Amino acid sequence: VTLRRIHLPFVTRNPGHTVQRRDADEDVNYDDPQMAADEASDYDTQNTENDEPEVGGVHAVILTQPTSYNVTIGRTLRLECNVEPDSAVVQWYKNNVSYFLGNMKTNPEAVRFSVSSKDLIIKDVEKDDIGEYRCELVAGNPVSITHHVVVWEKPSIQKLSATNGGSVVEGADLLLTCDVSGLPPPQIVWSREIDNGNQRLKETDGEFSANSVFIRNVRKDHAGKYYCYIFNNLGSSQAEINVNVAVKPRVHVHKTIVNSAVNVEAVLQCSAHDEPNPHMRWYKDGRLIEDSSSQYAVSTSGPQSNLTVTPRADQDFGTFTCEAENQHGKHNRSIELVQSPVLEDLEVAGPKLSWTVHSHQPLENIEIQLRDVEKNGDWTRVDVPLPKNKSHKYDIIHELSNIEPGKYEAIVKVKNSNSWRSTEPVNLEIVLEAQPYIHTASVLGGDAHSIRSSTILASIASYLLVRML
Repeated sequence: VTLRRIHLPFVTRNPGHTVQRRDADEDVNYDDPQMAADEASDYDTQNTENDEPEVGGVHAVILTQPTSYNVTIGRTLRLECNVEPDSAVVQWYKNNVSYFLGNMKTNPEAVRFSVSSKDLIIKDVEKDDIGEYRCELVAGNPVSITHHVVVWEKPSIQKLSATNGGSVVEGADLLLTCDVSGLPPPQIVWSREIDNGNQRLKETDGEFSANSVFIRNVRKDHAGKYYCYIFNNLGSSQAEINVNVAVKPRVHVHKTIVNSAVNVEAVLQCSAHDEPNPHMRWYKDGRLIEDSSSQYAVSTSGPQSNLTVTPRADQDFGTFTCEAENQHGKHNRSIELVQSPVLEDLEVAGPKLSWTVHSHQPLENIEIQLRDVEKNGDWTRVDVPLPKNKSHKYDIIHELSNIEPGKYEAIVKVKNSNSWRSTEPVNLEIVLEAQPYIHTASVLGGDAHSIRSSTILASIASYLLVRML
């Protein structure tokens, strides 16, 4: 067998990632098996990667330990990376994106970044600088450390806003928003001004999200000053905003039902509350009443308005509506003009019931209906005498008698020449009051010294009305 001498190049990787080429040793006698084995052994040794990178034959190491940095916005931050030997080259990454190779910048966007003695310098720290920074040796197997940067910022309120600038109409929805900045993200506390200071808003006051509170169906008492208070571990801040609630008018009628008769004048009274003074209108069965009508007379002064009605026929009775309107909305209430009797002010005092009847028509019948609610009994009628004097207004008082103790439901019913009308049921309770013992003495057989005492229990039933339920 003839062995040929072959010149084979081979490579090794040094810490600088440079490729070195050398020829096979001319002095090696490949005919000598032992020398060939020694050369092969040298070849394998030179191509085996070390566990740690080498620089000039010296293992390179990173002396700095991984660190978490907390830095405030605007400051300068130095991320350390001490290595041995000092000649070793390092590469810096932010979130796995290369920024520097040695002193050479590899990311043109890193305008605030620089390298000094292997350390990474960040000037005028910004919020976006948060993340992971890796220092890696450029040699052999990668050896690196990773620093974590947390950016802190004092809390600041960028804008506090409210729906329509804080001017909302009663019944609308209100959204308060507090746009904030800060790291860590600041916590937000909402409050409002009250007579004795500030009161924190509760869960029942609105619907809370990250930086806002939503209040549905705003009421007049929601008006006032609201505060957004924020804080984190660097400080706190506060802003305020005024909320004005424009209210719709509120209509009030003095009576919801009025009795009158044909050719008898009736005055329907209406008033509206809240500023500014609203525009007042009257309707009959849904149709607008014109001021020029001879049958009606409208008198309005500010928030007060009266409608005078003189019915000419049965069809002139019905539903009259008073409406008030301002730029924020409108509201109305209705009055029934009737020929049936009108019953008001039903009250109970002891065994007496009292009420008032309005009727321009003659009264024909008055009665009280009672029902024992404990026994679930039938209704019992108690007739009430008609007033002797004729009038348009009757104040009636009637005392119940011969009624067993118990709990009752009572209804007052009155009929005039037109129709019946009754009150709403009322609950009452009648109890029996026990009387004290009565002691008497009597003389027997003329013996003035023989006296017999007797005890008599009075059997007098007194019916008391305890309460009206």
